[in-house]
Amino acid sequence: MTLSRRTFMAAATASAAGVALAACSRDDRSGGGTLDRVTYLTSFGNLGRDAYIHAAVHKNYFADAGIEVDVQYGQAGDYNHNQLLAGRAQFASIDAAGAIIRAGKAAKPEDRSLRIVGVVHQRTLNAVAAFADMGFTSPRDLRGKTLGAVVGAAPRALFPAFARLAGIDEKSITWIDATTQNSGNLLASNRVAALATQLPTKPGLEKLAGGRPVVMFPYSDFIADLYGMTIMTHRDVIDRNPDLVRRFNQAIMRGVKYGVSNPEEIGTVLHGIDNTADAGQAAQELAILKPNSLPAAGVAVGTFDEARMARNIALLQELGLIPAGLTPADVADTRFLPESDG
Repeated sequence: MTLSRRTFMAAATASAAGVALAACSRDDRSGGGTLDRVTYLTSFGNLGRDAYIHAAVHKNYFADAGIEVDVQYGQAGDYNHNQLLAGRAQFASIDAAGAIIRAGKAAKPEDRSLRIVGVVHQRTLNAVAAFADMGFTSPRDLRGKTLGAVVGAAPRALFPAFARLAGIDEKSITWIDATTQNSGNLLASNRVAALATQLPTKPGLEKLAGGRPVVMFPYSDFIADLYGMTIMTHRDVIDRNPDLVRRFNQAIMRGVKYGVSNPEEIGTVLHGIDNTADAGQAAQELAILKPNSLPAAGVAVGTFDEARMARNIALLQELGLIPAGLTPADVADTRFLPESDG
């Protein structure tokens, strides 16, 4: 699959398995020192919900940290996971629940080679979207319906847990596989009754459907302890250049804080990068992210702790989504948390 991409400051591209070590490549600038060059994957295309990376570039947070970033557009959890494993990117945005499920199942030995180093959203953004005019008033109205979901993405992987806690018989659900490109159209065209997605998709779904109001059923209403989107890297990157991981994490979390606090400005920045992006819609998505991204006062954006990560793992084990045995150290590394929320 060819990635659509937006390159900032002419960054290098890693392309072969094991090239995760290329995260430590240096760009020598006469009189300007050296810059680390890395490739980063958004979680899902180039939308407002991922615009914190653009905020960090726009505000020169990466440049201040001595890093050049090639921003490539991700294709949901499984894809981003495999790109990191192959060394085609050094950092990626990946949903916490999906990351834990992949590490827990460990379908291949290397599936436990990735580590969460920062948390973008303090609670899961996964949700089910449906049109209000179709009579949906509670999650139980989903029983017996046809739902769409992007293959390999966290909303689909986590749906069994949501269904169990919300009183839905998962066996009554019929699924239609979607892609990042057609998922919204599946709902807008009524080919599915609802869509397993994330909260920030609401403005875009309403726009696609000509203004029809969308009702969202957040997974967090029933699974309150789960983290949302995270920043992940390969443990080879950590081993080779831990300082790079620390600096990258600090810079992108500064971008998260700025982006959700200045949604109109960053919506305009996103439109300047890609004139097909709707600045107003991007601003709405960033506004939705704000209460989910900013932790308690005085706590740095991006913070997470091992105790809560252990509860995330225990919940997914209890729900039968992963076998016993996974520990926080198998999926996360707290050594690189932002030092402040500045």
